[in-house]
Amino acid sequence: MNPLVTVVVPVYNVAPYLPDCIESLLAQTLQPMELIFVNDASTDDSLAVLRDYEARYPDRMRVIDSPENHKQGGARNLGLRQAKGDWVGWIDSDDFVTPDFYETLYRRVQQTGADVAFAQYAAVPHDAHPGTVDPAALAPLIVWDDWLMRWDGKDLTDEGRMDLICCPIGGLVCGLWRKSLIWDHDLWFPADVRYEDNYWGPIAKLYVQRAAFVPRIGYLYRQVAASTTHKRNQPYIVDRMTMERATLQKAEELGVRHRYHDAWEYLYGWRFCVNTVQTYLRSYDRIPFDTIQSLAAEVDAAFPHWQQNRYYCHLVPEARRAENACQVYHTRRWLKERQAAARRQRCIDARARLWDKGCRTVKKILHISTGD
Repeated sequence: MNPLVTVVVPVYNVAPYLPDCIESLLAQTLQPMELIFVNDASTDDSLAVLRDYEARYPDRMRVIDSPENHKQGGARNLGLRQAKGDWVGWIDSDDFVTPDFYETLYRRVQQTGADVAFAQYAAVPHDAHPGTVDPAALAPLIVWDDWLMRWDGKDLTDEGRMDLICCPIGGLVCGLWRKSLIWDHDLWFPADVRYEDNYWGPIAKLYVQRAAFVPRIGYLYRQVAASTTHKRNQPYIVDRMTMERATLQKAEELGVRHRYHDAWEYLYGWRFCVNTVQTYLRSYDRIPFDTIQSLAAEVDAAFPHWQQNRYYCHLVPEARRAENACQVYHTRRWLKERQAAARRQRCIDARARLWDKGCRTVKKILHISTGD
């Protein structure tokens, strides 16, 4: 009997947290399910943990061992190509889910005929474990906006599709996706790069005809200091910019940049520029001001009126927008002032060198004329 749902789990160096993830999936009330774990060339004991569970549950989980690291996107593609279920879900290997997470989402897509259904997620401490956390006592990290919820179980118009793209939901791991939607449109993840979901999510949502929402917490997002989103001074922040540029380029290729202009403008201004600038300011000891200046110039060139974007004005509070403007544009002004000061100092130094050279020349002439 084919599984109803396939869950693909990319795994890389998460041995301490991996058992919680596996146990939470084995405890799912929805059956039959297929669990595919893709070891992305881990250098710790993650593969040993996976093999141990695979030996104990050979009928319920499979392990794919990739000899090369291709990041989460490449690992998801490996699992997705072998998925047998009609529905596909993803979970990050240091997180875990409630026992009824996938059953709730599966029932919702069956009830509504949706192509994807989402549940909410909440943050838990790094030392949390399944069974020790009461989701009902947690607050969701994202409160779903009315612009999003008005499309629950309804056919999406262009307006609804832009709402689905722009309104924060919680990421692709909070959803259950129709596999045929992915395969029919070749929706593969970018490999060998981080922030691949920033690209995949908006592009996949272009093909969603109907979406459904379950306003309950089912996904538990573990706060791990070593995760991609929590590390400091990491060069791979450029991957975020790469993925946003790739998203806009894909929209151009599909001929939908103008059709969904407001969505791309919001994503490019908010996520490409503002979020990246904030990451630099918050997570870097030496702030790359030149990069911040070029980011702001790039988004202004692509979308000169992005700060008046209707999604930006609706979803981002006014005080936050003012703070964002200060961070982005005051940083640019400070950088210009610093560059001007550097130019002034170079002029002063040049004049000092000329004066010194002139003094030496005068002394030499005087020395020759007096014969001293």
